[in-house]
Amino acid sequence: MLLQYCLLLYFFNCQQKTSQKRITKINNLIFFLLILLGIHVLLILALVMISDIFDLKGKFIVNILRNKKNCFKFIIIFSVIFIFLTMLILTFYDVKYVQILNFIFSFLLIFEVCIKISQSTRFINWIGEQLDKTFRIFVMFIITLNCTYFFTRFTQQIIESF
Repeated sequence: MLLQYCLLLYFFNCQQKTSQKRITKINNLIFFLLILLGIHVLLILALVMISDIFDLKGKFIVNILRNKKNCFKFIIIFSVIFIFLTMLILTFYDVKYVQILNFIFSFLLIFEVCIKISQSTRFINWIGEQLDKTFRIFVMFIITLNCTYFFTRFTQQIIESF
């Protein structure tokens, strides 16, 4: 009887410790998701300011980024989709696969703005009118890849610290 009581007490203590570890892990996971989401929101806000500076026009830019009410809706929808997909990836894969999701989101956001910048008059005047349109787009595509690389390296440091 005493042996059963000791085993039951030991089992109960082990369950308490593992549930406390799970709670700590969930808190860290929520903090981790909020940091990554906050960085993506800062990227969106930076793209809003850049699109205002270059007076960009495009379906995504004019309808979502330049309109403040739609921008707020976009940030909320983006946040829900980002958190859902990140949780889905963390459920089925390792935390390292979140880096791929960060790359996809950041590349799609930066790509349209940079391609529209290559067609803006301010950029054409700066780089020179004699440069062909395809080379201007190519230059901005390279800049897009560099910006995306910087952003994903930055988020990779956060992911590795998790």
